[in-house]
Amino acid sequence: MAVRTWLYLCRLGFKNLWHNKVYTAASVLTMAACIFLFGIFYIAVLNLDGVLTKTEEDVYVAVFFEETAAPERVEEIGNLIRERPEVERTVYTSADDAWEGFRNDYFEDGELLDGVFDGDNPLAASNHYQVYVKGIEQQEGFVEYVKGLEGVRKVTHSADTVRALLRIKTVISRLTAGSAAILLLISILLIHNTLSVGIESQKGKTRVMRLMGAREEFISVPFLVEGLVMGLAGMCIPLLLLLAGYRWGLELVAAGLSLSGGTVSLLPPAEVFPKLTAASVILGLVTGVAGGWSVMGKLKK
Repeated sequence: MAVRTWLYLCRLGFKNLWHNKVYTAASVLTMAACIFLFGIFYIAVLNLDGVLTKTEEDVYVAVFFEETAAPERVEEIGNLIRERPEVERTVYTSADDAWEGFRNDYFEDGELLDGVFDGDNPLAASNHYQVYVKGIEQQEGFVEYVKGLEGVRKVTHSADTVRALLRIKTVISRLTAGSAAILLLISILLIHNTLSVGIESQKGKTRVMRLMGAREEFISVPFLVEGLVMGLAGMCIPLLLLLAGYRWGLELVAAGLSLSGGTVSLLPPAEVFPKLTAASVILGLVTGVAGGWSVMGKLKK
């Protein structure tokens, strides 16, 4: 079809939307509410991912060695650890470094300990590797591997923190996926019902167009345009509300954290909304096109 014909059919689709404006508004607002809820869950998942990423950078596995382990064996264990695919980097802390760090952290005035240990190192068995794993979900498996190595005395890690964060992430991810599925079903149903009303109201006009030899595309395109426009409109409204609400929430969270001295912060809008917009556009397009195609069978009857 020519460009002029496409433009005419698009204008016809907009006219149909205006003709059924009550049903159109109800569909768009309900769909906007669904996408708004989806957006809240999606933003929560993105921010939780950000917290997990920052946690992964700080959380490490500490591998301590037997007092009888030779330096060569300690170095060999370090090489075995570094060969693991899930290991990002390792930091070795000798017993002397551990004692020096302890003194600096808890006894700023080193003179308090002068002569107490007579040159002995009370942390002689504290040499260890700090192992940073690429993903906290891989930490449990790595810990089990290291515990089985000969010469390893103890392995410490933040198991409870890791499990709690992973459980929270799993729950929110499932809620997000569930809300997206419900959104698709409800939105497609709403668009289907709205377009069905339009088809019923224009049944006579459609019959005349077929008798005059109009092609099927000429009849169906306006309804597809209606579905697409409703999908995009239902997407734009919640995105604007979420953007305004998120910026307002950032200011509240920043003020609260500054008072409490917290270190956790929300992701900036520049990191959140490109991903949220892409997800919402996909949902809007899919629901709009699917809702339009769902009435094509009824249109041909």
